[in-house]
Order: sequence, then structure tokens, then C-alpha cells
Amino acid sequence: MPGIDKLPIEETLEDSPQTRSLLGVFEEDTAATSSYFSQLFRAMQRIYDAQNELSAATHLTSRLLKDYEKQRFPLGGDDEVMSSTLQQFAKVIDELSSCHAVLSTQLADAMMFPITQFQERDLRGRRQQYHDTAINRYSRLSKRKENEKVKNEVMEDVYTSRKKQHETIMHYFASLNMLQYKKKMALLEPLLGYMQAQISFFKLGSENLTQQWEEFLTNIGTSVQNVRREMDSDAEATEQAIQDMKAASDPLYMPDPDPNQIPVNRNLTRKAGYLNTRYKTGLVSSAWDRQYFFTQGGNLMSQSRGDVAGGLVMDIDNCSVMAVDCDDRRFCFQITWIATINNISKRIYLSENPEEIAARVNQSALEAHLKDYADVIYETMRQILAARAIHNIFRMTESHLLVTCECLKLVDPQTQVTRLRFPLSSVVLCASHRENKRLFGFVLTTAGGREDGRPVTVCYVFESNNDGEKICDSVGLAKQIALHSEMVRLISNDSI
Repeated sequence: MPGIDKLPIEETLEDSPQTRSLLGVFEEDTAATSSYFSQLFRAMQRIYDAQNELSAATHLTSRLLKDYEKQRFPLGGDDEVMSSTLQQFAKVIDELSSCHAVLSTQLADAMMFPITQFQERDLRGRRQQYHDTAINRYSRLSKRKENEKVKNEVMEDVYTSRKKQHETIMHYFASLNMLQYKKKMALLEPLLGYMQAQISFFKLGSENLTQQWEEFLTNIGTSVQNVRREMDSDAEATEQAIQDMKAASDPLYMPDPDPNQIPVNRNLTRKAGYLNTRYKTGLVSSAWDRQYFFTQGGNLMSQSRGDVAGGLVMDIDNCSVMAVDCDDRRFCFQITWIATINNISKRIYLSENPEEIAARVNQSALEAHLKDYADVIYETMRQILAARAIHNIFRMTESHLLVTCECLKLVDPQTQVTRLRFPLSSVVLCASHRENKRLFGFVLTTAGGREDGRPVTVCYVFESNNDGEKICDSVGLAKQIALHSEMVRLISNDSI
């Protein structure tokens, strides 16, 4: 038998998205196993029902043959030879009926019992989670209005729920690991029982054929026993590991553990855990979202539940952190990107009209005043990203960009309504960010007229799910096709 895939029980307390993703694979495998075994169970149930029906029909045939001599037929009713012959048939068929009854019993014990037990007992594991409710209640404790009694009750609730969740998940992981063994046995044991019952029933006359099947079934039986012994050994080791991890993780169940009870890890190069982040839902309202954060190099990354990978939040090498007071959360802090403040303040206070600059820092398009349009795009990207960071603007509007030989369209993905339309002839330049290839922008001349005797150009910046360079290449290709079509049209007109 090949090796058995297992869930890492030692990572249950951290409850990282990677562990949850791996757990999702095991749960998906369990669902596929349940679906397959349901079909196999129905097929074997039909075999068992058919065998019971065959046994009952054989017994009924034997009884009817015995009752032949009691029948009164108008013609040939006194045929003693026929009656004697049928009585012999009835005796043989009655013995055969007994064999069928024995076969039905063997099928029930050796085939139906293992797969029924696997269906009803081993595929019914469920998780229970109380930890999120308790930790959310603890996070909402007010730091300004300390109530020691309430705090102790909530901390005890967090401790109990965290310990219960850890123990439950460890046993849940262990049961999923054991399921990898059990599904092999649940698949082989019913087949083994079915074949052994059939061999016992038919009593194959050919010694070579019987020996061949017995040798095969003996090997299968030996394999099943080996899997069972391996499962028992692994179950003992898993249970011991669970007990050891429960004892080692007990101080970590408390939300505010005593630092003296936790050894200092001086080789720590990565920090990870869950934090509540606040985002604005309106002008004065806000909401909290619990996300998984981790450090990677000099970057702070975040990953929401259900996401397959984390995303960049900010560069923490150039940040400052300070504690802040919050009415509805404990232990709050804010991270400030120093480069953002420097860039925004320098742009505002060194400008001749700072009010105008400050009024439009949260826009996604800026009027271009430079002749080098590539620098305009990069400068616009820098200013918009800095403005969004300083104003805590994290929400975005999703649109589909449609590139044709006539125009660029921003289409609403839900309603398919065109939000913006830019003639392709007005697009001057399209370029992507030097480092972040998902950022791209283009400069176009506005169709609204001129200002101070010069055409007004505007730079738009977007963030795409695809490579920005490929989008810019598509825009360039569209302009080439449009130019070629225009040249062909002019040549055709000249020819006429």
C-alpha cells in the first residue's frame, strides 16, 4: 500500500490559512469518498437484497414442489413417478435454499456490516467552533472602562473555548487521518467478505481455481490486517501527540498569557497571527474585519479567509507604529507610512495653490502638465497611491477594460453598462509601473477643448488583475490596426 497523507496536528493551534486550505483538501476528499461509498453501498445493498430474494424464492420453490402431491389435477393427478421425482428435487432445492440462507447471512456479516459501519460511523465527523465568538467578545472589551469581573469572565471564556477548539480540531484532524486508513479497509473488507462468501457457497470443484482465489484472497486479507495494525499504531502515536501538545499549549490558550511562562524565541524571523482591521463604511461609520497577517521580509502581508494567497499591505521598513485609544477594541495601534506623509506634505505645502492640490489628492486621474508623458504616468501613480494611503482609501471599483480599434471602454461587470469611453485617437501613451506590473496608466487628450491655448491632457491610473505591460501592448496593437485601416481608407479614396 502507498503512504498515507496526514494532516499536521501540531499546526492546529496556529490555525493558519495554509492549514485551513490543507484541511479543505481533506474535507473535499472525505466528501468524494462519501459520494463514492454511497454508490458502492447501494450496489452492494442490491446484491444483498437479490440474494435474500433468491433464498426466499428457492425456499418457496422447494415448498411448492413438496406440495405437488397434495394437488388435485383433473388429468394425470395420480402420477406417482412424477411425485417421487419432484420430492427428490424438493429435497435438493431445500438444501440449496439452506445454502442460500447461509450465503445471505455471510453477506450481511462480511459485506454489508463493514461498509454500513463505515457509512454511518466514520463519515459523520463534524467540527464545532466556539473560539471566534469568544475572541470577538474579548476584543470588544473597553480598555477605558475596565471591569475586572467582566474581564476575568471573558478571559476564562476565551481560555475554555480556545482549549476546547484546539482539542476538538486535533481530534478532528486525527479522525480525518484515520479515515485515510479506514476507507481502504472499508473498500477491501466488503469485497473480501463477498468473494469469500461466494467461494464458500459455490465450493468450486476445480482445485487450481480454488487455490488461485484463496491465495489472492489470503493476500488481500493479509494486506487488510497490515493496514489495521498500522492504523492502530498510528492511532496510539497520534493520541500521545495530542496529549503532549495539549500540555505544551495550555499557556497559549489565554488571550493575555504571562510572558514569564512563554520562552523567548531569539531566532524568530517571521511573525504571524490574526488582527482586526478597521475600515470605513460611511462618512462617520466604520467596521472591523478579522484577517490573518504575517511578515515576509520587510513587508506586511494579509490574507483573508478563503483566499489562496496573501497580499501586500505595506512596506514596514519605512513605517512608524503608535498605540491609539479605541472605544470598541482593545490594544489598538496604527501604522503610518512615513514616505506617504513626506510626499503628500511636500506636494501640498510647496505648491502655489495647496488647496487645489489637497482637494484632489483622492482622485484617480490627474491633469498632466509635463511633456514627458512617461514621467507623468509614474508621478500620477505615486501621488494617487500616496493620497489613498494617507486618506485610508482601500476600496476600489471593479470595471472591465475593453480595448477596440476605435476606443477604450470601462464596462460595469454586473450591468454591462459603459462607465467611461475614451477614443483611441486621444490616447497619447500607455505605460505600466516599473516595479508593480499590475499598475498601469495612460495619458489622453481631453475632447472638452483647450485651456490657455494648449490642449488639456489627463492621466488615468488603474490596477489590473493582469500584467499591465500586456494591456499596454494591446492598446498599442489596437492603435497600429486603426492606423493601418485609416491608411488603407485614404489610399482607396486617392485611387477613386
